This record gives sequence, structure tokens and C-alpha cells, in this order.
Amino acid sequence: MFPRPSSQAGPSQTQPAANFAHTKHPLQGERPFFNDWCSFVVNQQSQKIYIYGGVRPGDDSNHPTSDLYTLDLRTMKWWNMTNLLKFRPKNLVSDPFFKGEENLEIRELPALTEAAVTLSSIGGGQYLIIFGGYNPAIHQCEFRPHRRGSGPFDVVVHRHPRRTDQAPDVCRHSQLLPQTQTPWTWRVADVPFPPDLPLLGYGIQATPVYGGQKILLTKGRVESNKPIDLSRESTIFFHTQNLTFQDARATMGNFPVGISWYDLGAVVPGAPSSVSASPRRRGRPPKNPPRELTPVAAMPTHSFPSSVVVVAWQKHPEHEDHLVPEAWQYFLPPAERIRCLNLRDRLWNLNLDLQAFVVVGSRLLLLGSAGGESDPTDAQGSQMAVDKPMAQWDIAVEISSEYLEE
Repeated sequence: MFPRPSSQAGPSQTQPAANFAHTKHPLQGERPFFNDWCSFVVNQQSQKIYIYGGVRPGDDSNHPTSDLYTLDLRTMKWWNMTNLLKFRPKNLVSDPFFKGEENLEIRELPALTEAAVTLSSIGGGQYLIIFGGYNPAIHQCEFRPHRRGSGPFDVVVHRHPRRTDQAPDVCRHSQLLPQTQTPWTWRVADVPFPPDLPLLGYGIQATPVYGGQKILLTKGRVESNKPIDLSRESTIFFHTQNLTFQDARATMGNFPVGISWYDLGAVVPGAPSSVSASPRRRGRPPKNPPRELTPVAAMPTHSFPSSVVVVAWQKHPEHEDHLVPEAWQYFLPPAERIRCLNLRDRLWNLNLDLQAFVVVGSRLLLLGSAGGESDPTDAQGSQMAVDKPMAQWDIAVEISSEYLEE
């Protein structure tokens, strides 16, 4: 497991951010702690982000949590769901006529880090499905499929890819678990990757494209002490019906390299975005509702080809002890090119600790912390008595989709 180093950024003198088309959304409500190794999942229909598990900031024992929070992007408020979950009996999960909801047991999710999480509708209900996960305090994986060997594997639920990749060995096999009305079975179990497929490592990223007909797989970490280098050859399309792999070696442009970690998401052309190109006026607020409370459908949109946005955290060229995010736009075939959005210095100037990126429709959102103690230890590693509260996920920076090339 490779921890995410702090990406706390300070002011940069290289480029002013005055013309940076973005919106800062202070996140209110029951805000989650700024956990390491937590898992994110996005509900595109309800405009909600879920964050699950992880390890508390500064916890050297790596004890995982069972935290579950949801962020409503219409109100920019967090809601703590950790102690509000009900669990149906296994044999009644898909029963649309089940009547005993009020009598169900309320309990927490298992305490895990880096679990693969997805949302699925089963029997008329919305379910959070967790694959894998790791308890670093006891070095035990929570779930393994019936298969030979060990290591990471990719899972597709209702054409949505999720992965469990916490075991230390690097795997070269694929798994496919389709969702049906009958009991779930492994459609693909322990099938070797094609011999010409490069080693993707562990901690790989995946996102559905072409309406779920294909999955875009990108390289993870092959060696724990070395950064991640993305490339044409290690960017792979997996066809969910034909079960075939195809790389992106025809792509023009340079992929990001020297990465500590990265997130990606497929952008839906024409989907609503809440950021306009005009800067927000200063002074007394208008009588109209704030932008984040305005119905999403009323927001301006930008047209652009089908794309995947990659946000990668790299060392700052002038401040190598800090990491800073940069963004790339990858144009899906037949366009087949990649371009850097050159947002690094603008994001650096925000002086925020941004450590996650999600795509909701065409909304590009960086999530992080505006303050607090993300690691309350001194230089010798001793616990410090500090008055500052522990850092929380309390800020979202929404980047205008105008930066995506038409």
C-alpha cells in the first residue's frame, strides 16, 4: 500500500491565478475527517459523492475506519451515514416485496482501507457494494473471489468497473462479475491477460466509456518505491462483451509521468456544469440564490468530444517537497490524443490541500482540506499537542469545463 503524501501547496510566484475560471465550494454539514486511503464513489443521477473508510490523519497504527459520508453537490453539504445503515438478510437482498425494512438491524460497514466501492440498484433499492478492502492493522483482506493465486483484480458490476488491488503481488489476470436477476456468478475468472499486455501493476484506475461497452484501464504502481508513468502502451481498452484488450498506442501527445497518485473520470459531453467563465463579483451577495443552490439544469454547458480527464499529483518543479495536481484531457478514439490543461500553477496558487478528483457529468471537482492538522506530528514523528482541529474534507474546487477543448 502506498500512502498519499501531503500535497499542501503554498503560494507560487510563477503565474497569477486571477484568470482561473473556477469556483470554490466550502463544504458544510457533517464533514468527514481527511482520511488517507479512503474510497470514493459517484452517483451520477443523484449528484452525490460517497466517501468510505480510510485511516485517520496522523494515525501511525494505520487502524481503518468504517466512516461513510455522502456529499450532495446540489447543496454542498456532507451527511454522516456511518451509523444509519440497514442490512437486509442475504437471501432477501433482491426481493422487491420485502416488507421488513423498519425491523432491519442498523450497524456499521466493515472498517477497511482502499476498498473498491460501487452503487447498484437491486430489487428497486439502492445498494452500496464493496469489493475487497484491506485492514493494514492486521494485514488481512476482507474478501477474495474463488480463484487461484493472489493480487489485484478488476471487477465489473452492471458494466461499471471496480477493482480490488490491495494485495502486494502484481496480478496478470482479469475477473468479470455481471449483475443479473439471478445469483451472481463469475463470468470471467482467472483468465490470463494477453501476453503482449504490459504489466499494469496494482492501484490501477478504471472508468467506463462508450456507454459502458468498454472500460478504460490505466497503469498503477509496479514498484512501491517508484512513481507511476502513464503511457500509450499501458492505456488499455477492455471490451466488456468481446472480452478483448486493445491499447492506445496510436494516441498523439504526452501522457503524465512521475506521478505519486492520480484519479480519472469520463466526462459526459453536454452535461450540466455549475461554473461559468465570468468571475464572481465581489461585494454584497445578490438576492438570487447562490450558484451552488441553483438547479443544475440551469447552468451553462460546453460542448467537447468524448473525453477522460486525468488529474495526477506530481512534485512541483520549484518546490520538490510538495506535490501539486495537474490535469490532462484524453480524447477517446477516433480522436486519440492527449493534452495537458496547464492548470498546475493556478491550482498551486489556491494554497489548498487538494487530494482527490471526481467527475460528475461534465463537472470537474477537486476535493480537499482548507486547513486543520492533516498530520499532527512534529519533525521527529512524536505526537504534538495542537489546538487546531483535525483536518476535514471541507473544500471543493470546481474547474470550468471551458478548459476542455472543443
